[in-house]
Amino acid sequence: MIPYAEIGNKIKEYFSEKGLSQQEAATMLGVQQAAVSNQLNGRPFGKNSASKWNKVFGFRKIWLLTGEGPMFDAATSHDREYELEEHPELNHDNDIPVVPARLFRAPDIDTYEYVCNSPSVERLPPVPHFLKHDLFATCPGDAMAPKIRRGYLMALRRMPKDAVIINGDTYVVDTRSSGMFVRKLIVTDEGFQCVSEDPETFPTFDIALDDIHNIFRVVGILVNM
Repeated sequence: MIPYAEIGNKIKEYFSEKGLSQQEAATMLGVQQAAVSNQLNGRPFGKNSASKWNKVFGFRKIWLLTGEGPMFDAATSHDREYELEEHPELNHDNDIPVVPARLFRAPDIDTYEYVCNSPSVERLPPVPHFLKHDLFATCPGDAMAPKIRRGYLMALRRMPKDAVIINGDTYVVDTRSSGMFVRKLIVTDEGFQCVSEDPETFPTFDIALDDIHNIFRVVGILVNM
């Protein structure tokens, strides 16, 4: 029996690693989110859909159709750089501001507005194989180690506060009261529960919606900076 559910689960894991939501994947494919959800939950791929997913994400067509062999061709990195003309949603016109670590604990500052309008902050070109990002930020601590450590450069995508939050994914939250935090978010009735990779050292805490300037999704990490 062809492991269609297993194929979908492996794609879910890949999307999670890349910080890619089903809605974002649907936008890149030019289909409805329900179509992506169906494929990830066990609907078999047809030849046309396999060809489209192969072109957009690089998955091997035979793997999508049968589950046989590797997920990607040996000569094709799943972190390959996309051709920007084929993916306008990844195209950026300008260099991106970098939030310095010292700003993470600065209260009462809308960090996004500050760095976008400050001529003194460092700016770097976007990373083509990440999802579209609005900011870079230098991680100030090890709360999310081993995945994100002090000094890692994170690519951040700004999100509306009413956007769908994927429980357990990593976000940067910019608060009025305490500055910015890198944490996994869990949705609560009044806001979010913020969880670190090491909750014994970095305890879980809650943030109310009205305390939040901005929410950013971590869509990529640069380690060797």
